[in-house]
Amino acid sequence: MNGLEISRQYWEECGRPMIEERFPELMGLIAVGLIGAGSECYGYDDDVSRDHDFEPGFCIYLPDEERVNRRQEFLLGRAYESLSKEYMGLRRSLFNPAGGNRRGVFRTAGVFRAMTGLEGVPVGWRAYLSLPDQNWFEAIDGEVFYDGLGEFTAIREAWKKPPKDVVNKKLSGYLLRMTQTGEYNYERCLQRGDEAAARLAAAEFVKAAIGALGWAYGRPAPYYKWSFRFLQEFPEAGRYRELLAKILASDNATDEIHAACAEIMRILRERGIVVVQGTQAEGRTPAQAEGQQDDLQRAAVAINDAIGDGVLRNMSLLAAVN
Repeated sequence: MNGLEISRQYWEECGRPMIEERFPELMGLIAVGLIGAGSECYGYDDDVSRDHDFEPGFCIYLPDEERVNRRQEFLLGRAYESLSKEYMGLRRSLFNPAGGNRRGVFRTAGVFRAMTGLEGVPVGWRAYLSLPDQNWFEAIDGEVFYDGLGEFTAIREAWKKPPKDVVNKKLSGYLLRMTQTGEYNYERCLQRGDEAAARLAAAEFVKAAIGALGWAYGRPAPYYKWSFRFLQEFPEAGRYRELLAKILASDNATDEIHAACAEIMRILRERGIVVVQGTQAEGRTPAQAEGQQDDLQRAAVAINDAIGDGVLRNMSLLAAVN
């Protein structure tokens, strides 16, 4: 079982019965789950992950103090700490009174403020654009096992389904970054004999390529450590993943870079983000009409041109890239 499965089972077998017996009045007000930082929240944990910060446990998320007061929060926290310290051969960490605990009782507003800078549902494209992708990923990862109010889930859903304009800005920026770093600067660095700079350009290309694939599916990517594991979630991008791995390992990855650019264009066409000329006679969006050629820069500009909000559309194509 992975960490999420263990957490859910620990909640169902130990946590839910405790709350239903001792705090029945809170069942309709709390949310329970496991989200945030850590491979077990992503569903990416393996045997290596168990050497640190791996324990049975879950998080209880509380609404504002008008609905669940501080005394109730304190008592619930004490009750959580009284749960079995060992479960499925794993042992829970000791409670840290100075804070820093990754499991236990938290306020919903505080959890999202720490991850996103906002306490509730994001409003407007500026709220979305201000958040780095890896923080965004953590706000929507993991699972919510139970949500009595639905409030916690509503905030997550808003981050999971950002406005189309925001997705287009993110995608266009990463595509343009791919052309800059891979199709232009990488080859120029090789021509100068600057192998170190070429490797940096290749790494930047791969980072942008992972971001572009994620946003082609409307999703942010995690931080670098888990980027290639993230790519495994898209089976149809298997060749893309292989090419990116080769680019990082190669002394001259020019061919692989061009092949990766062709692959992302294939994926964009298959997803209807750009359309090959003649496949749609009418009703095309600007992104579909202009993104006909296997040219990432043209596709990036066309996707950006499809943004409805004029202010966002006229910002630099790289404004949303991090």
